[in-house]
Amino acid sequence: MNNVVVRNSLLRWAMIGLLAMHVPAIMAQSESPGSATLERVRASGKFTIGYYANARPFTYRDKEDSADGYAIAVCRQVVEATKELLHAPNISTEFVAVDAADRFKSVADGRVDLLCGPSAPSLSAMTEVGFSIPILSGGTGVMLRKDAPVALRDLLETGQSAGKPIWRGSPMLAVLQQRNFAVIGDSLSEKLLKDRRDELKVNSVVTPVSDLDAGLKALLDGKVDGFFAERNVLLDLAKKDGTGQVVVLNRTFDNEPLSLALARNDPDFRLLVDQALSRLYRSGKINPIYEQYMGKPDQSVKDWFRDTALPE
Repeated sequence: MNNVVVRNSLLRWAMIGLLAMHVPAIMAQSESPGSATLERVRASGKFTIGYYANARPFTYRDKEDSADGYAIAVCRQVVEATKELLHAPNISTEFVAVDAADRFKSVADGRVDLLCGPSAPSLSAMTEVGFSIPILSGGTGVMLRKDAPVALRDLLETGQSAGKPIWRGSPMLAVLQQRNFAVIGDSLSEKLLKDRRDELKVNSVVTPVSDLDAGLKALLDGKVDGFFAERNVLLDLAKKDGTGQVVVLNRTFDNEPLSLALARNDPDFRLLVDQALSRLYRSGKINPIYEQYMGKPDQSVKDWFRDTALPE
């Protein structure tokens, strides 16, 4: 009987010894996130961020050829959260410029881990990528030359002409006939403009341009009558334009919650991003970031961040 007890004791201690040898591996496996994006970041030691090189104040390439802007500063918070989760403080960050036509494909293909050029979620885009909670509330605006016809300016700014609302078939729609409007290709602003044109049954031309500078140049050269794009971007573009010949109207034509794009089938990574953003909003640390790039936030902006943050 004693021999049996001894053998069982030795066997038990042997099993404990073997288990102890594998505890680190078991723990590492349990801590390993079930996320293709995070596993790629862990394996490469690099977090790759896609951004737009010419979309001030959201993202842009500065004079030192580095990525900067409101969304870049926000994305850096996501990188820090990733380092903490992976216990990997030495993960580097690489910024890769993407264009509008390729931005979602670059995420779907895994060439970038997070698209920090903010995008408005849409059902068609969601077939390619997923989206975080919003990082800002935006919308489509329009830039005109200051010498634009008064009737055109009134109609675009108020939706009225001579104080009267317009409707399909209204004679006041003559103001929009044979107009040419620039818009960045493959954007929600382009879809909005084409849908509204078809709804009103006017023969305005919608001309896609490659980027903001191309739209501004077409407007200044008189090739188009107006330039439609995200309003915050247009306001910044007007500020840096040295000609003083353009104006951004007060009207916002739609409401676009702007978000970060990420891999479509990666809920664990999306959870990490949403957690990082929500904590940033609730803590108030978003306010100095917003002020640096967008101007001092008023109470409505602060309330928006608080309401957008997800509860723990």
